Amino acid sequence: MRLMIAPVPSGSAARRVFWLRSAAAVMVVAAVRGGSAPPNDPAPSDAPQHNGFRFSPGTCEQGPEFCALATPRAWAPAEIALVRAALDEIAASDLGRWITLRARRNGFVTLRRFAHAAELDAEGRYGVQPMIVATTHTDAGHDTRTIDLTDRFFERESARDHFSGEPGYLLTTEILAHELVHAVDLRQQYSGTAEFGRVARLGMPVTRQRDADRVNLERERLNGEGRYEAAWEASRSFGIVSLRGRLPSVQALDSYREAFAEFGAHLALDPNARRRFEPRLLLFFERTVSEAP
Repeated sequence: MRLMIAPVPSGSAARRVFWLRSAAAVMVVAAVRGGSAPPNDPAPSDAPQHNGFRFSPGTCEQGPEFCALATPRAWAPAEIALVRAALDEIAASDLGRWITLRARRNGFVTLRRFAHAAELDAEGRYGVQPMIVATTHTDAGHDTRTIDLTDRFFERESARDHFSGEPGYLLTTEILAHELVHAVDLRQQYSGTAEFGRVARLGMPVTRQRDADRVNLERERLNGEGRYEAAWEASRSFGIVSLRGRLPSVQALDSYREAFAEFGAHLALDPNARRRFEPRLLLFFERTVSEAP
């Protein structure tokens, strides 16, 4: 809503409306190639850097069709400043530092800038996805791993969360943290485990799922109107008020992959998250960090 999210197959039409952020939006262009060799870095050698990440204009290795739709952009100084501040805020917590370190170890060291997100459809043609805000991009064919940010991301530069204290985290910071957690969870190393499925507890009664579907439709409407804080408040209210804090947002219901990214981002950024989440979920993340190589 991420941050907003690319569609995930679901039996409910409303749930396909996901956060239009990235939320997920990992754009996996091809299966990730095995091996330990680091991916190519598409950023120019003189690209600005911060905390081990490089700021690169969008690149066109996916071909002219993709390039014409996604429209690579150069970074504006104010945009770099916003993302640098977000990286600093994420790394201010122990978990956030671990997330940024693991994302870099997995090869996600380049932040690219595009006007739009573009994805392949069922016929193998690229189409613009105007509601996707950010993506964790893996392209094995070109040995590339990047986090891509669109114009939609920067439209949220002043929007804040109102459930994480005062003044509350910026939505852009949460979106970036969410994508970094996706980069940690490469090939669903964590979110795809049976243990995470047990502790995340995404299942719910039919009536509650209908409520979630209504919230997703409301989010879509509000985001389409540019009312980003209101859309995020609706998502967060469902998790914190309706579910009494069991989930950080309605977006966590999209998939286990999305849930892992939402839990991780909020444990890094929201000082209230630890008292809201269930103890077994907290224990899962503590073990994940302590046992990671």
